[in-house]
Amino acid sequence: MTEANLDHPWNSAPSPMASGPGGLSPSTSGLTAPVRPDFNGTGGELLVTYLVGLLLTMITFGIYLPWFVVKLRKFQYDNTMIKGLPGGQMRMAFTGTGGELFVRGLVGYLLTAITLGIYGPWFICNLIDYFTENTTFTTASGKQYRLNFKGKGGELFVTFLVGMILTGITFGIYAPWFSCKLQKWINNNIEIYEDGTELVGQADFVGTGGELFVVNLVGMLLTMITFGIYFPWFQVNLVKFNTHNTRINVKGRTIVPKFSGTGGELFVEFLVGYLLTLVTLGIYSPWWAVKLMKFNINNLSFEDVGQTAIGAGASGQLRS
Repeated sequence: MTEANLDHPWNSAPSPMASGPGGLSPSTSGLTAPVRPDFNGTGGELLVTYLVGLLLTMITFGIYLPWFVVKLRKFQYDNTMIKGLPGGQMRMAFTGTGGELFVRGLVGYLLTAITLGIYGPWFICNLIDYFTENTTFTTASGKQYRLNFKGKGGELFVTFLVGMILTGITFGIYAPWFSCKLQKWINNNIEIYEDGTELVGQADFVGTGGELFVVNLVGMLLTMITFGIYFPWFQVNLVKFNTHNTRINVKGRTIVPKFSGTGGELFVEFLVGYLLTLVTLGIYSPWWAVKLMKFNINNLSFEDVGQTAIGAGASGQLRS
């Protein structure tokens, strides 16, 4: 396991973005104040969406699930602001629809089943493309930034094939290196566009399989010998590995996201959330989900570490 979603898939933190005056463009002197996302949603707000979504998903035998996922993603983004920017706050938005996700999911599932799994990489690329292309950031001045995923299934197929073969013949030892290669491939295929047309940035991942191997080994061993108690610390260490090794290169500068949450905090969130959800026969679950969202999102911050190896041309487009 190399990435933690901290309980629910919709609790993942928003795509790491940082900015400077007027938006994602850091000033030449760098970011001068802490830049961090702030999630202020409440369990009460989520309750209706949660109950209706679960009910409709059950009575439609899962068909409503894509619409439920989209509503949860919109709830998260609509309640998140990126603060600390010299030009004012930045709003996040998710513009995807449940219908589009349903079609992509249905077609992808059918083709993956028919091809005995071979279509899987293309299916994964279609899903990544759906979630990235429908994610936008709007500055106080009205500038809009959106993400674009340019990865192709054929490229991912090769990475998957080699990675799975090497993981198999090494009895799983190669898995952390495989995970890092996948993460780097995905990040390298994510671009940032300003006002829809101007390419101003891209992502990268610099984590190594050796480092992840140690994190995984220590985490799994301590989780086993503590009968699961260490699991929250293991999860936080995985999140920090992935977050701290992510790079966002924007207009000639490199932004590094940081995660400050601790295993102790997550342990309390898990323990209290589980007990209250159990005692209330599941009614507390939306509040638990919101607390985990806050833990994931509000512990993020962004640091401008200076000039990137990828510079920006006069038009703002990236050049090698």
